[in-house]
Amino acid sequence: MAGAFSGEAAKNIPIDFSSVESLPESRTSSNNFSDVVDDMSMSIPVVDLQDPNAKESISRACGEWGAFQLKNHGIPLSLLKEVDDEIKRFFSLPTEQKEKGARAPGSISGYGSPKLKPFFSNAQWHEGFVIMSSRYDDVKKVFPEDDCARFCETMEEIQKKLKLLVEKVTNIILELLGARGEEEKWAKTDNYALKMYKYPTCPATDRILGLDPHRDTSIVTFLHQTQVEAKTGNEIRAEDQTRGFQVFKEGIGWVPVQMDSNMFVVIVGDVLEILSNGRFKSNLHRVTVSETAYRYSYAYFQRLSREDLLCPIGSPPRFRAITLGEYDVVKFKDPHKALSSISI
Repeated sequence: MAGAFSGEAAKNIPIDFSSVESLPESRTSSNNFSDVVDDMSMSIPVVDLQDPNAKESISRACGEWGAFQLKNHGIPLSLLKEVDDEIKRFFSLPTEQKEKGARAPGSISGYGSPKLKPFFSNAQWHEGFVIMSSRYDDVKKVFPEDDCARFCETMEEIQKKLKLLVEKVTNIILELLGARGEEEKWAKTDNYALKMYKYPTCPATDRILGLDPHRDTSIVTFLHQTQVEAKTGNEIRAEDQTRGFQVFKEGIGWVPVQMDSNMFVVIVGDVLEILSNGRFKSNLHRVTVSETAYRYSYAYFQRLSREDLLCPIGSPPRFRAITLGEYDVVKFKDPHKALSSISI
């Protein structure tokens, strides 16, 4: 329980959602909940990776939406199901057991509410667990030894598959940009993270979000919504079966993504917008919550070195050259204005 922790460690621990019957005032969000597109036919593009025209489809999707769903990606659907089951199994553990792997102050890995930035609202309705670069120390604190092996082996396998898939898609994108030798190596990195989320049912969905609106710093993020599970005694509404993740489209508003459990959502991050000289847009996205259904998802990020210099490919440059470490400092101050603050 959060009460067993103090100081910064206590802030990382989610509330016990299973015992919450009304929304605490401290969790009320100031976000706009009304600017949502009702047109069920509108969603991000779907790209077939085995299509001969996949490269052009990726270019168009990154330029027009900053996100797309990827099918025929080559990862066995049986493995996706195994990952789904393991994530559900983890979050189904008693709160006291999950807290044994609590994220330490200043750390990214472990159990808790992975805050996007220190000054973001605490009004985020989720619990999360982060594995950094296949390090499982926090997992071993949570699971008994026999259970731990199954979980770790499954997560290791999906990370290996995702690493290869992300490299493949990133190489396609870098080729589209005409990347130079220095940038070409960025498709391969051993610095990555797997973030798992559970979005519990919520008694006030019009006053809180699962994740606040934000843009990722990565080149691309791969997201997979795993399972939707009904709250005891409740029937899941049709929109809760596939919706929850939303992307923002200029001039339109928040567009709910029709999630397909056989696909990954690929999201353009800030680094790619800088590299592409604004051609591909970093996508603003958020997650809503439901009164009737739990949602589970995971996201895979690959991250460059802090020393890597981000230089726009194209002329005239729309952003000043900046290292990733310097950009982190800029984004820490105000994530919503980070890109505009380095524009020329």
